[in-house]
Amino acid sequence: MSKRITFGSLMIAALAGIFWVEWTSENAWYEGLALAVLCVGLAVVGFLEIARMADKTGLGALPTSGIIGSVAIGTFPYWWSLIDSGAGQLQWSPMVATRLMLLLMGMVVVLVFVEQMVRYRTAGAIGRIACTFLALAYISVGTALIISLRLTHGMDLLLLFLVAVKFTDMGAYFTGKAFGKHKMIPWLSPGKSWEGLAGGLAIAAGASALAVRIMGIKEIATWEALVFGAVVGAAGQLADLCESLLKRSADVKDSGALVPNFGGVLDMVDSPLLSIPVATALLWVFL
Repeated sequence: MSKRITFGSLMIAALAGIFWVEWTSENAWYEGLALAVLCVGLAVVGFLEIARMADKTGLGALPTSGIIGSVAIGTFPYWWSLIDSGAGQLQWSPMVATRLMLLLMGMVVVLVFVEQMVRYRTAGAIGRIACTFLALAYISVGTALIISLRLTHGMDLLLLFLVAVKFTDMGAYFTGKAFGKHKMIPWLSPGKSWEGLAGGLAIAAGASALAVRIMGIKEIATWEALVFGAVVGAAGQLADLCESLLKRSADVKDSGALVPNFGGVLDMVDSPLLSIPVATALLWVFL
């Protein structure tokens, strides 16, 4: 228990430091850099954890091309912001960014096939390539959208997103412990209950509305914050079930063991990675 508290405190302190740097870097040359560095670490370790689970199923993954692709695609919004800000009077359109992203994705696809041919030839090609693409999509799409949210809408809306996701997790856990009687999907996640889900969504909605008031986010109305918290929270719980599906398939309790007593990196960031598309869509509607 003491180790859990120690490592938990260290992680909170590290995240607080990253958020402080990001919050004070608005319009500075290093805006978004700390978050991008964090996402690089998440991409590398997260891909290796999925590759480890793929190995346990007998399928495997391609680490070199997978890690390169996860980092390159996952941090693309940050690199594009540097390129765009240095373009001067060129005024590049969003279509240029779209084409560059598609070009990058195409190059990664080719790299994956090349690594398979060089290292394994035809042995296990379909399974290994499929698992590599799964890990690439899982990691890079989420990190790219998180960085994009921060650079487009600022730290306050990124924090609002994290409040919705994490307060759902905490609310569902404590509500489920106290009142949980009806299991959601016992074969997939025995600890989750419908009562816990309802409590978690209610707490997330309230916390999101309160966060909007405290941070003075005038673009988001109170009712929109309530909807945002509940919907993003629900997406986060679905994301947690998605990771549980992978772990059950690989017959592992945790995605990894990088952080003692906390499991793997994916165990801590699975909800944000797969719920950020929903948050992005809602912000498009509300803003």
